Amino acid sequence: MIANAFDRELQVIAHYSSEYARVAFVLDLSGEAPKLRFDGHEEILVLHKAQVGSGDRVLKRDDEMVVLRISGLGGVTLFTSEFPGGTPVGRDQRIAYPLVQVIPPIGAVQAVAGSIMSVVRAETGKEIVFEANWDQAARNPAVRALLNDSIRNTGSALINWIRLGPGRRAAGLSLRRVRFMLGSGPGAYRQGDVFIVTFGTGQGLRGRPSSYVIIRQLAQFGP
Repeated sequence: MIANAFDRELQVIAHYSSEYARVAFVLDLSGEAPKLRFDGHEEILVLHKAQVGSGDRVLKRDDEMVVLRISGLGGVTLFTSEFPGGTPVGRDQRIAYPLVQVIPPIGAVQAVAGSIMSVVRAETGKEIVFEANWDQAARNPAVRALLNDSIRNTGSALINWIRLGPGRRAAGLSLRRVRFMLGSGPGAYRQGDVFIVTFGTGQGLRGRPSSYVIIRQLAQFGP
């Protein structure tokens, strides 16, 4: 009943923006889980609902950070690293489309992996190799879609981590390889000088970790 009431208060698919900050996003409530994508970004965040005090509701990322807070009166507040205290947002007139998972050809997935490895090499002068069961992904569209998302989210997290400082010192030394593996669900952990990223089919976009979870786990390779 809480979930149904929550969904009735907001438009199923809508574009939101702020009068006070240069930030905008699409919020899609049409599926089993809320999804959000910021303008100018490829990553689709899968959110989950939680009830808080005073009748407010929140939507959290998979790392349990609050992204949106919806007041009992219907006001929406966005929380990001740039706006930790929150900024009010509202539905605008831009057309919004459902946020769906892309299933690219295997060559495109490998090209994304190669591009990320090239950026890391240019940033650090060191090599971090991306490994995956490419043949399995080529045969199975569901695996390929999740592998593509996992590689892209990992690349975003890895490059940001390198540019923040600790990752620059770890790249090619304590961290030499990133291995993407089909498992029971999303995960990311260190195994020696290898960073393991897992994903699982049957859960849609929830089957792979977000870049926020990945960058937190990359801290295992810090000094």
